Parts: sequence; C-alpha cells; structure tokens
Amino acid sequence: MSRAVDALLRPRLMALAIGLAAPLASPALFAAEQSAVRAYDVPAGPLASTLNQIASQAGIALALDPALASGRTSAPVNGQYNGVGALQAALLGTGLQLQQGSAGSYSLVAVENNAIALPTTDINASLASVDGSAAAGYRAENVRNVGALGAMKLQDTPYSMSVVSQEFLKNTQTTSLDDVFKRNPATQLYGPRAAGYASAVAIRGFSGSGNMNIANDGLRFSNGADAGNFIEDTEQLEIITGLTGFLYGPATPGGLINYVLKRPTYERYNSVTLGNAGGDNYYLHGDFGGKIDEAGVFAYRLNVLTQDGETAIDLQKHRRQMISAALDWNVNDDLQIQFDASHRKNQMRGLSSYWFVPAGVERPDASSLKNDKLYSQKWSFSDNETDKAGVRANWRLNDTFTLRAAFAAQQYTDEFTYTGPTMVTATTYRQPIYAFAPIETEEKSGSLFLDAAFATGSLQHKMTVGYQGNTSRVKQYEDHIPYPSWQYQSPVGTVPIGEQPQVGKPGWSIGHGDQRLANSAESNNFLLGDIITFNEQWSTILGVTQTQIKSYTNEFVYAKAFNQPETETKYNKSKTSPNISIIYKPVHWLTTYVTYIEGLQSGSVAPSDALNAGQALAPQVSEQYEVGVKATVGETLLTLALFNIDKPNNYKNSQGFYVQDGRQENNGMEFSVTGKVTPELTVVGGVTLLDPKIKKGEIAANDGNAPTNVAKQLAKVYSEYEITEVPGLALTGGAYYTGKQYTDEANRTSLPSFTTFDAGARYKLRMDDSAVTFRVNVANLTNKQYWLNSFYLGDPRTLQFSAQLEF
Repeated sequence: MSRAVDALLRPRLMALAIGLAAPLASPALFAAEQSAVRAYDVPAGPLASTLNQIASQAGIALALDPALASGRTSAPVNGQYNGVGALQAALLGTGLQLQQGSAGSYSLVAVENNAIALPTTDINASLASVDGSAAAGYRAENVRNVGALGAMKLQDTPYSMSVVSQEFLKNTQTTSLDDVFKRNPATQLYGPRAAGYASAVAIRGFSGSGNMNIANDGLRFSNGADAGNFIEDTEQLEIITGLTGFLYGPATPGGLINYVLKRPTYERYNSVTLGNAGGDNYYLHGDFGGKIDEAGVFAYRLNVLTQDGETAIDLQKHRRQMISAALDWNVNDDLQIQFDASHRKNQMRGLSSYWFVPAGVERPDASSLKNDKLYSQKWSFSDNETDKAGVRANWRLNDTFTLRAAFAAQQYTDEFTYTGPTMVTATTYRQPIYAFAPIETEEKSGSLFLDAAFATGSLQHKMTVGYQGNTSRVKQYEDHIPYPSWQYQSPVGTVPIGEQPQVGKPGWSIGHGDQRLANSAESNNFLLGDIITFNEQWSTILGVTQTQIKSYTNEFVYAKAFNQPETETKYNKSKTSPNISIIYKPVHWLTTYVTYIEGLQSGSVAPSDALNAGQALAPQVSEQYEVGVKATVGETLLTLALFNIDKPNNYKNSQGFYVQDGRQENNGMEFSVTGKVTPELTVVGGVTLLDPKIKKGEIAANDGNAPTNVAKQLAKVYSEYEITEVPGLALTGGAYYTGKQYTDEANRTSLPSFTTFDAGARYKLRMDDSAVTFRVNVANLTNKQYWLNSFYLGDPRTLQFSAQLEF
C-alpha cells in the first residue's frame, strides 16, 4: 500500500471506529458480562497466589500490584462461580476490589474506608450460563489462545474472531470442519473433506487449499496436518479471519483455525453418543473425564471414536477411528503441567469428484448432474493415519512473572488416488487417474513465553516476550506416481454425463523405490508484545516479531517421471513485522479498535507444469488494516469489522515461468451476531461483503478483476427456538447464502449464487443424575443442486440423527 493511501486510511479508520461507537453508547443497553461457571474449592491463602490461580484457570488477564497484594490473605472460595465472581469472592474482606481495563484485563484497587463497592459482575454467579452453552446462546466470553498473547476476553480482542463452542458442535452434529465453514458467516467452504484432503476454505477473498492456517492449542502446524484433527475431542474452535503473523508466526493472509483440546474434568463426566452422519454412516463416541486422586492433583480426559459405513453419496464410504487422552498434573498452586496423546485414522473410499472444465468447454448445469451419485470410481481412496503427543506447562514464578511453555509433535502418513472427472464436451467427460504413493510427514511445534504483569505509574502492563517455532519434513518415494503407466489415463474412456460407470481398478505398482526428503521447512518467531491499559476507556497492544523462514524443496518426483533435471531450492529469509492496536471502550459493554498487522509467509512452490517446476519463491509480506466494533447487548454479542488486505500475487506468466508479481488487494466488511435475541430464540449468523481485486497479473486486461472461486457476498443464519411448553425441546434450522463466483480470471463466466436450508430438532430428557439428548437434522432440506465452486458439486440432502447419554 502506498504511503499516501496509508496516511489517508489510518486516521479515517480511527475516526470511523469512534463514530460507530457513539450511537450505541446508551446506558439503557448496558449488559452485565458472564463468564464460564465452574466449581471452586480454594482454601484461604496468600492473596496473590489465590488470585493468580483463579485467573489462570478462568483465562482472565490479571495485573497485580505486588504492593497491594503483599501480606493479605484471600477469603476461601467454595461453590459455583464464573471467573470474575470467583476473584471477587476471594477478595472479600481484603479491602481490595477488581477494576476492569479497556482491554478486558483486570487490576486491583483499594476500596475507600475498606467499604465493599458493588462489582460490575455478580459475585454469586451460580445461575449464570456456562460459557458457549446453548443456555448462553452459544456466546463465548473467552478465547483460550490469542496466539502469543494467551487467553483474552473475546469482546476485547482487537481482531476479528469467533468461538465455536463444544455444545454448539454437539447440537449441530458437526463431525468435520465442513459444517463449521458452512455455518460461519465469514468462511466459504472451498474443498470438502470427502474429496480426500483436509478441509479447504476461502476467507476474506483468498481461496485455495493452502489458504487456511492451523493451530492446536496455540501451536502452529501445516495445513496438511489438519487431516488428523477431529471435532470429537475438541473443546472449542477459535477462528480468526485475516492476518495472524504477530500472533502465531508465519501464515497466509486468509485466516486461522485454532483447535482447543478437551481438558480433564474435576468432576466425574461420562458421555456416550450413538449417531448417524448421513446415509448408512454410523458412529459411536465416548467422552470420559474426572479426577484420578481425591485431591485432584491428577485428572484425565479420554475420547474414543469409531465410525463406518456408506455416506449419503452412493458408493462412498467413510471410516474414522480415534483414541485421544489428556492428563493434568497440578504440581502445586503455581505450576500445572498438561499432557496429551492421540492416534487417529481417517479413511475415505469413493472420493467426492474433483471436476475440471477446460477453457472453451461449456460447464454443465448442476441440475443436469446428480449430487448423490459418484462420478469417480469406488476404489478411489484417501487414507490418513496420525499420531500426536504434546506437553505444556504454566508456571507462576511470582506475583509478576508467569512462564508458559508448550511442545507438540506429530507424524502422519497420507495416501490417495482419485479419478477426477474432466469435461470433454458440454455433455461428455473422462475420468483421468491421479494416483500417489504414501507421503510421510513429521512436524514439531513449540513455544516459550514469559508474561509480566506490572504497573508503571498509572499504566497497567501485561508484557509477553518469547519464542514460537515449528519444523516439518516431508518424505516421498521416487516412484511416487504411476507414470507413464495409468497416471492421467481414463479407465472408462469418454462417457456421457448422465452415466457413472464403475470398472475394476487397473494394475500399477508405486511406492517401492527409494524414499527421499522432498521438502523441509523451519520457522522461528521471536516476539515482544505489551498490552498497555491507560484507563478504563483506552488501551493498546504494541508488538513486534522477528521471523526467520528456512526452506528446502526438491521436486524430484516429476523430474524423474518426465525425464527432466531435478530442481532444488533453498532459502533463508528474515523479516521484522509490527502489530499496532488501539482499543477504546466508551462504555463497559462496547469495544472499538483499530489494528495494523503484517504477516510473513513462505513463498509458493512452482507447479509441475511450470518451466521452473519445484522452485520455491521467496517469502512474501502481506499487510492488513482493520477497524472493528464489538458490543454485548443483552445476551447477544454483535461484531463488525472493516478491513483492507494487500498481498503479493503469484502466477504462471506467458513465458511459462511461475513468478511473484503484482498484488491482490481485498476490502471487505464482516458482521456477526451470536446469542439469545429473546429468552427462547438463539441466533448465530452474519453477513460478509467483499471487494477483492487482482492487480498487475499475467494479463493486463484482467487487472481489477475478482479472483476465481470467491463469493463477494455471504449471508448465513443458524437459529434455535425453545418450546417453553415442552421443557428440553428446541427446534433448529438455518439458511446459508453464497453469492456468485467467477470461474475464470477474465471474469467472463460465473457460477450462480445458491441458498441451502437446514431443519431439525433437539430434545433433552433429564433423569436423576443423567440426561439423554436426542438430535435430528436435515441438511440441504430442499435438495438444492448447485456448484460449490469450480471444482465441486454441493452435498445432497442429508439426514443426521444421534442420541447422547450423559451420566
């Protein structure tokens, strides 16, 4: 972005944030905040130790002044409280009370004459709704990992974020990210998991299989590792749209999904769910947790899953298996160490068809195809097997410093073969084979952060300094593809689109040659950040990262197959990137912000059809300006974000070389609503409007055009209505609109917009100390036939149902 535009945009974004806040700043709309409710049994003890223990468990940023806390003893905390309520209970009789800053952090202030002032949140919160629960309208208060900054209140994060809670995942019978992206108003599903890959998504105008970044409990992993992530052992999903470089290290500009693993419970919890994911595909999921010893020094969580059967698409089968365990070791009040390990298998037979329509060939209308039929072969397959293990520790060194450390490693093997239908004419197609030997990947990710909570005069600080990094190594066989055997040939010849012939699998043999390192990558990210609270209204987040990216690539597979010389590419680049956020809270329930953030990402690798195939381009830097408003009105969270993202553009030029040239600039608006509109009605949804443009691409005439497979409008709403006359019964449903998408860079051809509907119900029956919940949902209720994008048909009407026993 030019300096002139930069100078013009920054003050206007700030003015807009304040302007948007002004009309909402009405005391009549004031809403008290509620945090997650949990059982506390904390004896009286040193005040600083007790408060830090509660704040750590509740994910509350607490800045303690040692002089205030020194020599004071906390009151005992026994019972059901939210996090803030538990802190207030511990402060009873100490002559101190909590004071909330504009960034959502808390500090201590002395009460005049030792009087007890009324807290901003009820001390006894036993009746408050659990964070992210259906009773709370799925409105989550807290984010577990805002990257390196750690836990923060969702309303006070100066980034566009949303939280998908465990109960929302359960009640919508979500078994993969596909369903999450379908319902989220800021995400557009790009590639379904039934195609054999990890879920792919378009966010903020950036589409493609590598557009989504992945983290597990705040640790970064590659996009390919997402095939080994399951919803069933996930506590919540934290979705950030836009750049995340300052928070998580090198990343693409679209957005990031952070999986938060289910942690041990300290009360006995047992849950067994028997369900149907569509067609004849059934699953059994067990979720168990509790204390190992009476004192709760050790606690566990165990999730097991088995799933198998034919899906709603004819001849397609899906099998999953998982065992996932987590262990907490509460060494003392100041140190907690957590462990986790898992083994997962994900197998698909009869992959969803990846359609290719060459230039000049008319695309068939979706209604002329059958969305419940398989246009590939039933022997096409995708297998993923993943083993993971991790350890993390949170150690409060003293009243000022806390040390956070985490490390995780995973090893996974992918193997897949598919037949991708390729149009020959408007009415005929072929099924060329794309077969690949197993690919083995090892990844490691770690972080080490030191947090310091202190005051300098009237300013409150929560400073973080530390390191985050990850490595990956990918091994492939030299005979990775069956070429010149069956690769790219059609086993069915050319057939009419009204036919889906099945034939036997041709014979080929691959994956028996030498196994070599195909690519490796390493990123090292050193960070310094500070959340500075000036007063109750104003705060800022200032940060800087020094990022190093090392990469090695050798495209020996296609070089050997096509008798070309091998291409090795190495680079080692570093970049310093800033983050600047200004946060203004005119009233307690309203947050406005302006954020500037930069993101460094690894360079793209030239595709196999480029003259420089296998060459890795240099790392590239993207920039983002964002202005946002977040308001808690009653029991509903409203968010609005306006953004501008500018990133380098990659393409194959007219000479046949893959180059980095030109820019892509995306402007847009995201609006969302989450919570209870009335005591009976819950609404989760929103709208996204985009203006994405390619600048200085391969063809000058296409400058200013929109990128392919990106919808400029998304509008989605999911809702639940509780039938008060029948306690436990709720009707559910949703409507999901995706605007038209261009299929070519010249923007001459496009896919029509589409809207799909869901309808369902849920009934929860309580029996003494147990409960049974029945759920049913029909996705794509009207059996709408549509193109999801240039490559995939939308899913058919699918009936899902389940029964869950909690005891």
